[in-house]
Amino acid sequence: MRQRFGSFTLRQLDTFVCAARTGSFALAADQLGISQPAVSDHISTLERHLGHRLFERRRGTTPTLTREGRDMLNRAEALLSTSQAMRAEGDRARADGKLRIRLAIGTRTRDAYLKPLLLRIYREMPHVELEILPAPSADDVAAALDNGEIDLLLCAIGRPPLDLPHIHLLGELPIRLVAAPAMARRIEAGLLPPEELRFVLPDFGAIAGQWLERQLGLAGIRPREPVRSLEFADMVQALVEDGLGASILMDEQTAPAIAAGRLAPFGPPLEPMWRIVARAPLAPRAAEEIERLLVQEIARRASSR
Repeated sequence: MRQRFGSFTLRQLDTFVCAARTGSFALAADQLGISQPAVSDHISTLERHLGHRLFERRRGTTPTLTREGRDMLNRAEALLSTSQAMRAEGDRARADGKLRIRLAIGTRTRDAYLKPLLLRIYREMPHVELEILPAPSADDVAAALDNGEIDLLLCAIGRPPLDLPHIHLLGELPIRLVAAPAMARRIEAGLLPPEELRFVLPDFGAIAGQWLERQLGLAGIRPREPVRSLEFADMVQALVEDGLGASILMDEQTAPAIAAGRLAPFGPPLEPMWRIVARAPLAPRAAEEIERLLVQEIARRASSR
């Protein structure tokens, strides 16, 4: 078969090199923080683009490099090394002397967990400048990490994509339908059909997509009025507490208001969300340190509740 270059990604190359060096797709999956089927998929895609096989694979045996695979290993390592050097050189060459870390983060997570850490980050890492970006769509997030458009992703999503690089699930996030107590009592008594409610949902970013609205359908609720979204989850809660609508909010946000009698849950249970963190394969080392601080802050806040 004729070789075809130019269609593969750095992520596929990184996966191939890791599998070749470990001698195991399972070990490569563990090191990269992705599933073993994702490793196989990346390597198969790379093989299709190149036009030849990189591994001899037989069930029950360890995959071994083909002659073309051994040749490609040297090229792939050189390409990855060049890419890392170019990124490092670009970082060093910034006129302001700062190392820019592109952090894509959901609005709720940003306000609740990143803001309290900003002073510490800038105090302990004065060379780092955070570029805060919205979370990309679920379809675009893998490519954005792979291509270096973002270095670090931290957000809440409906169903975690397990093939992201260096992904970690930080915990399940129960959610529920909530309204002002008087409104919730009328709903539960059958005096106020849920379809008549005005729903305003927090905008958790494009990666969550229409997942929250889909929860309404799964709960058997099809609002007659268009569902609105608002970026600030605290403002959504304030509107709901004032009786101006109903919403779907995280338990971690609403628990104090429910305990104080300002909000009340109603309706059937909903699917939980998940908080995830994922790091780009070629992200600067500082991104790993910022990830560590964020994960620690999330764990600390969870243990204090």
